Amino acid sequence: MRTHIQEKTTVSIGKLTVIGTSHTEGVACTANELIKIIEELSPQTIFCEAPPEVFQAMLKAIENFNTPEIKVLRTIIEKTSIDIVPVDINDDPFDGRLEAMFELFRRQISDYFYATEIQANETQLKGFAFLNSKDSDQIHKDKSSMERIFIERVKNHELSKTYSNWLKWNDERENHWIDVIHNYFVNNRPKKAVFLVGSAHRVRLMDKIQNFSGKNELIPDWNFYPFK
Repeated sequence: MRTHIQEKTTVSIGKLTVIGTSHTEGVACTANELIKIIEELSPQTIFCEAPPEVFQAMLKAIENFNTPEIKVLRTIIEKTSIDIVPVDINDDPFDGRLEAMFELFRRQISDYFYATEIQANETQLKGFAFLNSKDSDQIHKDKSSMERIFIERVKNHELSKTYSNWLKWNDERENHWIDVIHNYFVNNRPKKAVFLVGSAHRVRLMDKIQNFSGKNELIPDWNFYPFK
């Protein structure tokens, strides 16, 4: 007697284009360039890396808070009917320790410093096309490897604790983003959407999305490489 085993499948319910961003403006990485990209993609929904609890305050802080993403979202809200969905967690438990940690990496690891300089220069020259490229993704992977090796080598308890907590915090945030986005697609069924997120998250998001392969899931088709 044969037992029929039903294979699990992942069913796409719309297209989600991930746009890796830089939270500061540069020569080729500006709000004007970002809004051109969004206009070309013509999404019905934009997900953004902001907590719902403070999103309105971020939009109103015109004199103090002007990342390219927020500047673009202000324009979109004013001039279009695109749905804006903030997806982040309203929590930052690090009190400046992250800035100190990454400055330490740049000072103490020469290859890390050079990789960071390459990222900055390529972002200035090529903008969002670089931030959403395999070359940029590879640099983020290489820097993550250098961070882990350095942490293991120096054996500093406080530094190790901060780094471990940072990894856990990112993992929590990214899992939350995915849950919010997938639930929105299930409930609202947009045909096309965009997710504006810092480019450093792209590689980890790709890995997490792979976990949905082969499951009975209604999820959007995640597109991480919009620039061909």
